[in-house]
Amino acid sequence: MPLGCAAVVASFWLVPSVEGDAETDRQSTTLADAIGYPRQADAAGFARAALATPLGRSESFGVLEATDLPHDDPRDPMARLVWRIHHETPDTDWNVGPDTFDACYRVEFDYYGTSSGPSRITCPANAAPITPQPVPRRDIPPEFAPALEAVLGHLPPTAGLPEVRAALTTGMPAPPVDPETHLAGIPPEVLVQVRGPDVGVALFARTGVEDTDCMMGRRVAGVVRVWSLSARDQRMERPCSAEAALAAP
Repeated sequence: MPLGCAAVVASFWLVPSVEGDAETDRQSTTLADAIGYPRQADAAGFARAALATPLGRSESFGVLEATDLPHDDPRDPMARLVWRIHHETPDTDWNVGPDTFDACYRVEFDYYGTSSGPSRITCPANAAPITPQPVPRRDIPPEFAPALEAVLGHLPPTAGLPEVRAALTTGMPAPPVDPETHLAGIPPEVLVQVRGPDVGVALFARTGVEDTDCMMGRRVAGVVRVWSLSARDQRMERPCSAEAALAAP
């Protein structure tokens, strides 16, 4: 064998193998697809989304890196995650000796989802799993509906804008504390329109990069009605405004 070929063969055998198998490949691909949408604002958002999945909640999974990447275009990678999956096949009659390894993967995301990976990589030495800081919930809790109905129902017949706002401030509940993060929710934005004796109210919350929550209420001709915009309504870009609440059929 020529000396050059021998050197190539020798260098090949010196390259360490990257742990992983078809199952950890499948788990990582499924996970990357699952957290690519809804869109996240940053790497910490992708990490929180990963840790909220069934795989992410298991003891075998850990996020090792969550890095924001500089980007100018929606197709530019904006975030990189590295995660580790601990794989262990128990010793059975069909499998002599447990098959145990740690498989690590790197994946990058752009505005639209996965931009590269998941790719097997050598696990970083002594890397400890990270847990991104929790964020408060921003959705509108269901108990806001009866509270808004009660506020509108108890307004005087000719309430002005200051009176309506004061009634909403005192009559609407505070967002509850999330039992998992122990953080109080963020109150929604309150929009009010008064037209003579008629009152329209919209509660608006931005729950994600593109996702919103909207609850609307009105008192028209003395009749009170409260409802929420559905996901279909929001996809059709129906406005979440006090004016829209007054004009709704």
